[in-house]
Amino acid sequence: MKVLKRFMIQHLRRYNLSILGAQVGVYAALVSIWTLVTMLLEHDINTIQESIRINALVLFLLLIVFMINFYLLVPYFFEAKDRIKQWTFWIINLVFIILWDKQFFNIYNTTLPSETTRIGFYQFGVLWMILNYAMVVAAIFVRYYIRHNALKRQLREQKQKMTEAELAWLKNQLNPHFLFNTLNNIASLTQTSPANAQRAIGQLSELLRYTLYATQPKEVSLTGEIAFIKNYINLMRLRSGANVEITSQFTIQNSQLLIAPLLFLTPVENAFKHGISASKPSFIHISIIEENGDIIFLSENSNYPKNATDKSGKGIGLENMCRRLELIYPEHYTIQQVIDRNTYRTKITITPYK
Repeated sequence: MKVLKRFMIQHLRRYNLSILGAQVGVYAALVSIWTLVTMLLEHDINTIQESIRINALVLFLLLIVFMINFYLLVPYFFEAKDRIKQWTFWIINLVFIILWDKQFFNIYNTTLPSETTRIGFYQFGVLWMILNYAMVVAAIFVRYYIRHNALKRQLREQKQKMTEAELAWLKNQLNPHFLFNTLNNIASLTQTSPANAQRAIGQLSELLRYTLYATQPKEVSLTGEIAFIKNYINLMRLRSGANVEITSQFTIQNSQLLIAPLLFLTPVENAFKHGISASKPSFIHISIIEENGDIIFLSENSNYPKNATDKSGKGIGLENMCRRLELIYPEHYTIQQVIDRNTYRTKITITPYK
């Protein structure tokens, strides 16, 4: 008995009181419906009371068969991988149903009123057995449905955890990648303009403060992100010569818009990395605008690809950006990258979740 009690407690915890309440609620609903139907169709009070009593008992017997199977027989016998236990499950149910409902199979010594009544009695017995086994099958399918939903929920939670871990890894890669590229730019300034290099280090500290502290949430204010990009552009101006045209445009109507942090940093970095030539005229145009609730980022720059010996960055930032877009805004973004003659154009359109 102690083993049975411990087994029942374990399964009652697994299938909490809300499920038990739902089962009892279905029973109460069926009894209530039958009561209403009887009261509408019958006018004799004794007939109404007897009908309600009998059908409440019948439904109660079916409920007991369901619950015994749901909480005890199905988990211990039917769901076991042992074939002997599975066969034992059906035998136990047969014996249990016959013993539990034996009053419906007991033919008394007294003769039934008529042959028609006797035949109806046997037909009812067969139907009653079918109803009992229907409760057994229902218990199997309900447990399967609950277990299937629990497994799907666990898979969703596991997938969400894996997605969050991957996003954290991608963002952790982004910060050193950004720092690597920026330090390369500052290093070149130390040779050509030490004063500008000193100013750049101060600006870099502000940028790093933002990347380390302000970007911890999953989403940040778009206005804050724009301020960061403006500061980055100003930092890059320090190493740009007179032959480089740099323009920017930021038009946002809704100051409450949120976006994943540092999402547009990579194309801005690439614009300065591949869009500036030391000897030829160059240009960089960067814009972020809001259009009908969509966030549209556009960068255009003259295209001067680095040669094979230049190992700065190795394209990690672009791969990370595309992966982050897919993870954060699936089916809510488009990205276009086009090389038109000597112009490299990147356009990203994001429809934030409402």
